[in-house]
Amino acid sequence: MSAPHIKANAASTTSQSKATRKVRRGTAPVLRKAALMVGAMCLTLSNAQAQQVALLDSGVDPDRGFNIAPGFNHFLDNDDTTDQSDREGEGHGTVSVRVASESFTGEIVPLVVTDGDLTRQNEGQVRVARNAALADALQRDSVRVVGITWGTQGVVDTASPLIADLSRANKVVAIMAGNDVAANPNALSRASFNSTGVVIVGATDGEGVLLPESNRAGVTANKYVALNGLPSPSAESGGTSWAAARLSGIAGAVLLQNPNLTAAQVVDVILESAEDAGATGVDDEYGRGIIRNAQQVLDNAIGTPTVPTEPTPPPVTPPSTDGGGGGGGAGGVLLLGGALAGALLLTRKPKTKLEKTLVLDAYGRTFQTDLTQSIEVNDGTLHLNQFFHSFTQQADSKFAASQFRIPSLRTEVAFQAASLSDPRIDFIEYFATPGDAGIEPRQNTVSFSVASQLTQKVALTSAYNVNPDQEFGGARDLAANAAFGKSAFLSGQSFGSVLSGFSSQANTSSFTYRPSNASKASIKLGLVSIDESERFNQDSLSTIVEGSYQLNDNAGVSLQFGQIEEKGSVLGGGGGGVFGVDNAVTYAINLSGNLKVAQKFSIVGNYGLGHTSVESSQSSLLKDFSGLRSDWYSLGLIGNNVFRAKDQLGFAFSQPLKIQSGEVDYSIPVGRLADTSIGFDTERVNLSDTNATERNLEAYYRTMLSDKIELGGFVSYRNNPNHVRDDGYESIVMATIRFWK
Repeated sequence: MSAPHIKANAASTTSQSKATRKVRRGTAPVLRKAALMVGAMCLTLSNAQAQQVALLDSGVDPDRGFNIAPGFNHFLDNDDTTDQSDREGEGHGTVSVRVASESFTGEIVPLVVTDGDLTRQNEGQVRVARNAALADALQRDSVRVVGITWGTQGVVDTASPLIADLSRANKVVAIMAGNDVAANPNALSRASFNSTGVVIVGATDGEGVLLPESNRAGVTANKYVALNGLPSPSAESGGTSWAAARLSGIAGAVLLQNPNLTAAQVVDVILESAEDAGATGVDDEYGRGIIRNAQQVLDNAIGTPTVPTEPTPPPVTPPSTDGGGGGGGAGGVLLLGGALAGALLLTRKPKTKLEKTLVLDAYGRTFQTDLTQSIEVNDGTLHLNQFFHSFTQQADSKFAASQFRIPSLRTEVAFQAASLSDPRIDFIEYFATPGDAGIEPRQNTVSFSVASQLTQKVALTSAYNVNPDQEFGGARDLAANAAFGKSAFLSGQSFGSVLSGFSSQANTSSFTYRPSNASKASIKLGLVSIDESERFNQDSLSTIVEGSYQLNDNAGVSLQFGQIEEKGSVLGGGGGGVFGVDNAVTYAINLSGNLKVAQKFSIVGNYGLGHTSVESSQSSLLKDFSGLRSDWYSLGLIGNNVFRAKDQLGFAFSQPLKIQSGEVDYSIPVGRLADTSIGFDTERVNLSDTNATERNLEAYYRTMLSDKIELGGFVSYRNNPNHVRDDGYESIVMATIRFWK
């Protein structure tokens, strides 16, 4: 699946960058099938000579220059494996070696079992040679694939046990189905197909249609595939011999991808890669389907591709299958916190490395993928659902809601149910057309809040599934317009604090102590809990102590101190995954204040510092973090009833969370070594070295044209997004109209 299309025609949106941007923004949360784009290039090992393919045939022309290892002539009982056949002007066995070499670069071992005589006058001698060749292949440790590419009829009682032994010895056995125009393969195939390392091979023409003479799948259907059986593109006739030779070469190539595969697993890879043909599913004509070429198997990443994080490859975990055709790779979206994205993803050097990341499929085979296409950046910007949700805020509540009071308990309850797209969906994806990758399923959300005055001095507020900045954000204490509630900046990022967490939905609880109603001071103890296990496994808990003081009727300040503990993630990333950690604890202090400078205007600002300690995970590309020091700030102007009654405007200038110092070991898998271990490109990365600082400008204006119609205009400009100069800028201009009930 490709990255979501970026559209700029639904609203006035501009984005400029020196390089084509491949990283999606906005943190779409649902794991997307096939997010990992498996490349066409497979990585093979340098010890190809350790993987040999043996072909039981008429020998090979030694002057053709094929990669041939010493074999044996069991038909004549000598070492001369020169092809004596004259089929196709080359020799039957020579053609078999040639077509096997189309996909296999390792050594081929010729085991001669016939002189190529098609009259079958020497059939008894061929059977003896065949059995001797099977026993010979069984003793050769380097032979991993055995191709039976010369057919024998009738008696199989001595050969079938040898084939079972080859399968148990972890060797793939490709058996030609035979060319008898029959509904079932030959006797040897029918007697041997249940062995796990055996695959039965039928023959097609160049278009994938079964040759008339090729025996059909019949009772062996679940282990039967069909390949091109023509000796050359211009040939008019062929057979299952050369189809089996091609399949033998492909099996050998699969083992070059991962020599640790068992014979049964190699067969599984081949069968799972077959293209369904004939009747839907496994059928008695084409069996599992057709293999058109080697790349169909070699480029088919089966199961969920994984990014290795340790030199020792993870164990092979083949996916379950119901048969009947191949399955491609699937992957999931990775979430990376915006504060880390600049250094780990968006600057040129790491981005270039990530574009050629090694991944493993379910069978441990190596592929290259552009991992940047599967990474979402959680930079807290342009969360449209959070923005539209703020439209429904009332002056004295945290969200639009049905609400009621319980006077006897001095308690107010507010609640809301809504059907919304995911709150992390970004502006660009929000306006994508139906069917685009960025569109997420709608979900039902329920929010509620309970505020209770426990005593004259102590108040309790608890809320479920709300924006935590409404409880702990720096702009919450501003005088609010009765129609609009709090400020409505596009990003939802201004005037926030790390202690509020990295999601627009959280559960909050706080106790507020105020010595008296007339007191200018108050102390608040709060908790913010985020659990997005259904999205990116974000799981965090913040503990906050806040002291506030109202200097006079026009000014107030508050100081927050606390910690946020993230399980599995760091500074807003996804829990677990290749960018995950065991846990991260950030201690932060945040100073905010507001000053009424005129009857209609107030200045609001905040500044925060954080220090993060990280426990690395062994299943991550990020290891050995130093301490991370970060900061953030915002400054804004909010006006109510400025040009007319029931209007509101706001301006904000901000620097989002930025790491000012800190390092981490960053290891990207790049290849497989000769000993089958994974090779990494490891670098100590300075997380503060992103060559720029992001600064944002935002403005909005909202007004009520009548009691039921609201008009709004909103502007947002990001310079050096995620603190990377090469990322250019992003801007958005949007107009809204809303009809109130």
